[in-house]
Amino acid sequence: MRKKHLISVFLCCVAVSACEVEFDLKGLEEDPLFMLDGYVRTDPFYPGSGNLSMYIYAVPSAAGEREFSEEARCTLRVYRNSELVIENDDITVQSFYGLIPGDFTAGPGDEIVVTAGSEGFPTASARTVIPGEAPVPEVSCSMSGKNLNVRFSFVDDAGTEDAYAVCFRTIQNDDVPDDSQIGYSLDLAFGNSPESSFLDVGPFDVSWMDGVRYYGISDDTFNGQRKELEVTVPSFSANGENAWFRVELQRISRERLRYEIACNDKGNNVLGFIGLSPVTFAYTNVSGGSGCFSGASTSYSDWIRIQ
Repeated sequence: MRKKHLISVFLCCVAVSACEVEFDLKGLEEDPLFMLDGYVRTDPFYPGSGNLSMYIYAVPSAAGEREFSEEARCTLRVYRNSELVIENDDITVQSFYGLIPGDFTAGPGDEIVVTAGSEGFPTASARTVIPGEAPVPEVSCSMSGKNLNVRFSFVDDAGTEDAYAVCFRTIQNDDVPDDSQIGYSLDLAFGNSPESSFLDVGPFDVSWMDGVRYYGISDDTFNGQRKELEVTVPSFSANGENAWFRVELQRISRERLRYEIACNDKGNNVLGFIGLSPVTFAYTNVSGGSGCFSGASTSYSDWIRIQ
């Protein structure tokens, strides 16, 4: 116990001393930046349409102004294969604007470019290509006590470097749900990660929230092959009603996976903030800003009745 106490005191002393380090702030950028976080996604139930989901954050600079004018506005432009398809010039800069939605004609292989500009900001821009159609997952389920055991598989495209996002969905309905009904997402439980206090992500590379819970995985170890996975949904309950289950599978741009992994690593690296480990740098594919813009194509398994 005494040894643990001494280690704790040492860490506290280092943390305090780290706070007293003087930094030379010369040369820091004075312009604020835009952080973009969004994607364009295609869906089999809306063929020929690309769905834009975008957040824009104004990030103050380290050496310049810390506040923005109430009248300041950001203009978002979206281009599909160099054609302007969306223009929104009324995005507030001072306060969080919220989700920016949009729909336009698009499909796999289309190049999508977004730009965000405002007076006093560098123009932030990002590019992505909508991936090819996602494979339809094959799914089977069984109950073990209160837990739902799920097995699913899909075949990877050997000709492309792919990443995938998986979402597990459920809905309560007396009849078979329509294919276009999305349902609610489910969280899995793999315990705590042995490397950090964050939850383990099991057979996946990373997990993140985007309104619903997604689990990401790259094809580095199964390129061109069938990938089979087994997961458990803990304490699955339908509250006495008929429950249905399906798997949503997205083929996503690899930059999205890299970005989410970097965000997770940065969140795990607590010691980096007090100088006890190397600083974790965030990944971005945004020029003149930060964040991530990516593409995705979506597929769904059939609804499976659980009880």
